[in-house]
Amino acid sequence: MLLVTKSDFVLEWDKALGFKGDPFADKIFAPINKFLVNRKEEREKMNWFFIKNYYFGAMVGEPGVGKTTMLKWLEDRLTRYNRIHAVYLNAAVFKEQVNILHKMVIPLLSFYERKISKVHKKMLSADLLKLLKKKLGHKSAALLIDNAHHLTDKNLEMVKGFRKEGLKLQVVVTSTPKEYEKSRLREIGQDEMSITLRRLTFEESQDLIQRRVHAFGGRGIYPFTEAELKKLYEKADKNPRELLKICRDEAIKILIHKRELLDKKTSKERAEAKPLKTSAKREKIKEAKPKETSGKKMDVNVRKASKEEAREEREDDDKKVFRIRFALGKDDDEPRRKKQKHVKSVHQPGRRAIHDDEHKQDLLNQMSSTSPRRKDEHAEGKPKKDDEGISETDKLLRELAEEFEVD
Repeated sequence: MLLVTKSDFVLEWDKALGFKGDPFADKIFAPINKFLVNRKEEREKMNWFFIKNYYFGAMVGEPGVGKTTMLKWLEDRLTRYNRIHAVYLNAAVFKEQVNILHKMVIPLLSFYERKISKVHKKMLSADLLKLLKKKLGHKSAALLIDNAHHLTDKNLEMVKGFRKEGLKLQVVVTSTPKEYEKSRLREIGQDEMSITLRRLTFEESQDLIQRRVHAFGGRGIYPFTEAELKKLYEKADKNPRELLKICRDEAIKILIHKRELLDKKTSKERAEAKPLKTSAKREKIKEAKPKETSGKKMDVNVRKASKEEAREEREDDDKKVFRIRFALGKDDDEPRRKKQKHVKSVHQPGRRAIHDDEHKQDLLNQMSSTSPRRKDEHAEGKPKKDDEGISETDKLLRELAEEFEVD
């Protein structure tokens, strides 16, 4: 995964690690079913509780094992059914400042009743209970109280009275084992659910981290390895909330020290880097020395020619070059020429080029007698001014160049 850091001081560490947000935050993300791991047995007990229409059930567990997550999952499942009015309350937050009846009635009120007339604020508890029954109609209510051991005596008595008033209600509470034993929650009714949440196994914890990382754009259990996560799992004493907290801190540490490790690695790679290999031609060019002319070094400046210069140079070269093509067959006089010691020959399969003094003279005589331009000059008897001081052979070669000049 891509590591993004602008400096050695990082505030948005989650983005620097490539996440869209903090995957290790102590929050419950939606959809909750996507983040809930295993808990198959507990979910079955909850389902059975509502199918049997039991009145009171308790779910206890150590802090951080997932009681709130399970209760929010239950709320999400219940709200899928129109015949149940589910209300989630966290007693640790509102305590005595909030009236439970108000919390249950408000979601059922119209916008006018809730924002303008505010009828619920003008009613006593008995009138609120009648209004609640009226708004529920044929529906039943599910009251889900998290950290229920924080309920005030007043609210606790109110919940106990719902059953006596004939309200169609089912109550589920969560608490820690110690707090549940000290509280008056048993007075609400007999516990028909009786769930004790255990700590997660390592496989379940790994699944939890993987689900969160994936939801925020990561892969696997990044930035941890399985061995590293297992150490963090043991350090957190198998507690999911503690594991998330430790993972968050460890991820930030990895990010802060990542730059230092990358810098060390880069420096080491640079030190161990081998020089680039060059081709043999380049090596020869580097070793080439400038030619000396008359005992002095020649300075040569090289630059890339322009397209116009290249075109002009090609035109000049074409004018200077002439091409002569000879069709040479198989030499039948080879045995005779081998006897001539002064004959120099170069042999290629199917072709032979022969040169000796006698043959050269024959060629010169032939060209001298057949060249149209040569005949004209002899006819006029006036050699050109340019021909003065030039040997006969050079003149003939020049005529050949002119005859076979290629445009």
